[in-house]
Parts: sequence; structure tokens; C-alpha cells
Amino acid sequence: MTPSPEWQACIQSIVQNPGLVVVIGSSDTGKTTFCAQLINAAVEAELKCALVDADIGQSEIGPPGVIGLGEANSPVERPSDIPIRRMYFAGTTSPVGNMLPSVVGAKKMADEAKTLGARLIVVDTTGFVRGVLARKLKTHKVHLLAPDHIVAIQRGHEIDSILGAFGKLEKCAVHNLKVSELARLKSPEMRASRRRVRFLKHFESAEEHVIRLDDVACWGTWLNTGRALTWQRVRRIEQILRIRILHAEATGQGYYVVVERMPQAENLADLRERVRARDVTVVPGSAFTYAYVGLADGRARLLDVGIVHAIDFRQRHVTVLTRLKTVAPVRLIQFGLMRVRPDGTELTKLRQGEI
Repeated sequence: MTPSPEWQACIQSIVQNPGLVVVIGSSDTGKTTFCAQLINAAVEAELKCALVDADIGQSEIGPPGVIGLGEANSPVERPSDIPIRRMYFAGTTSPVGNMLPSVVGAKKMADEAKTLGARLIVVDTTGFVRGVLARKLKTHKVHLLAPDHIVAIQRGHEIDSILGAFGKLEKCAVHNLKVSELARLKSPEMRASRRRVRFLKHFESAEEHVIRLDDVACWGTWLNTGRALTWQRVRRIEQILRIRILHAEATGQGYYVVVERMPQAENLADLRERVRARDVTVVPGSAFTYAYVGLADGRARLLDVGIVHAIDFRQRHVTVLTRLKTVAPVRLIQFGLMRVRPDGTELTKLRQGEI
């Protein structure tokens, strides 16, 4: 798609004064297209450039739920043509309820791009721009990234409240652009279908690997973070819940218990009353099946994403579907807030602290 005169002028201005660029706009305003056109202009100008794809719901670089970093060396039709260099695990396809990873991940990948020597770093963002939470997310993300340019693409004035926070800042040029006439709205069903295809494509060549829990740390879950309980304590909790316990730990101020199936509400209430602990989390073992996870090395650098097939709590083994050829370097399992089947079907979302 040929850039409009307005877009072309903006692109030329940025290429002549490169730096870090944050692209903001609601869904289907042409952010991804603008990023591709800006990258192509930079390549033509022989400017070393990189794209940080922070649109975790409609990702182009990497699978959904990650913030991908791509380094562009030649013209592209779409950002998905850019070779991926690094990923950061966000663990879900929406920043709502998971804003910290969205902000930290964008910053981490932008810093990686600088390490690669990129003179132009383009950060594409999600279409989440309406409401107090969206404004808070975008404000803090832009503040942390400290961009040289903000490109705002809007149909009317839907992101003026976000732009107002940066209009008076020094060393940050704000480019307010109109939506391209060729931009088309996509239905939620079309977006979900596209994510499913992206998931399916990523996992079609994946294989199952076994990871020992004793070899890794875990993020995003209480599992593997506490102290093992004595068998007497486990037996006592089991008697109160009247359900077989698969795993139990003492957390900072309470207990984390994985059970064969969820107990009756009255038994759960009885447990909370008897143990007199501030926090008691009881979760069925099935909650881990199809959990979307990130697999990282000892420096917490994401190696690949995976899908949990099963956890053997007695043997302390996790079976994970991943494209990694070996899981020997894995030292960290990051649990996200979603469950997804290998065919790309998204299942029930998880709540913070649920597992």
C-alpha cells in the first residue's frame, strides 16, 4: 500500500531524525501498515532498524502473547516478514489485568534493539486505548520508553487524552495522523481466528519434552515457590477437604494446595477456618493442562513458548509441548494467564493468582 502524502511526510521526518518511535492507535487504524512502511523507508535509507511488536493480541513477530523483536535488513510486505531476534513472554493476548508485563516487555525489547545497534526502533502497540486503564497503560509505557517520536493514528479524537500527557514534553515529537482510507475494521471473530492460525503455525512442529521441577524456578504461579509440607500436615488437610491432594506447599503466609478435583465449598471454608492462615489457595490439577508458558534460560531470556501437557506432581515432572530441540537450558517456566490447545483453540482465561 502506497503511503498517503500525510503518512509519507511523517515517515520522511522520522527517517531524517531517527530514534525510538512509539505507534499508538485503536484497533484497525493501520498501525501495523504504518510500521511496515516506516521500516521500509529506513531500509531504503540504509538505516539499521528494528521493530518491537508489542501488539500481543494480533502479533506479527512471534506467536500471540509475546512481545517480539525483529531486525529488518530488507524491505517487507508485512512486519511478519521481519526475522525475529528475541521474544518477551506476556502470557496473554490482552494487556487488561496484565499491564506490568506489557510495559516491562516493551522496554526490555527496545533495550535489546539498542544493543543490536538499531538507530531506528519502532514500537507497535495494542489497540487498547479507551478508558482509564488504557490511558494509564499507554502513559506509563511511553514514559518508560522515552521515545523520540510518538505516532498517533486516529479516526477522530479517541486518543487525544493520551497524547495530552506528552504534548509539552521536550525531545519528543508527536505526529498526529489520520487513519488510512484503506484501513478495514475486523470483527472479534476474525481476530480470534487469526490468533488461532498463529498458534497453530507455531506449534505444528513442536514436540513434547519433560522438565524436572527441581531444575527450574516458576513465575506466575504459586507452584514450586514455597516449602514442602510434612506428610502429617498434608494428611490433615486432605481429611478436612475430603479430596485427594496431589501437591501442597507452605507459602509466605498460607498454603498452596493442588487437589484431584475441587472440594465442596463448606470443606474449603472449614480448611480456611482451621488452619488460620491469611492465604489459602486450592486449585485442581486440571487447571495446569494446556497452560500457556514461557520457557526461559538462566538469564530469564525467553527461549520459546510452550503448552503444558501434564504435571506429575509425585515425580515432579512437567511435560511441555515446545519447538525447542532440547530443554536443557531451561531454568525458568513462566506461567501465563491463558490456556490454549495445540490446534490454537483458546480456552478459559486464568485470573491473577488462580494457579
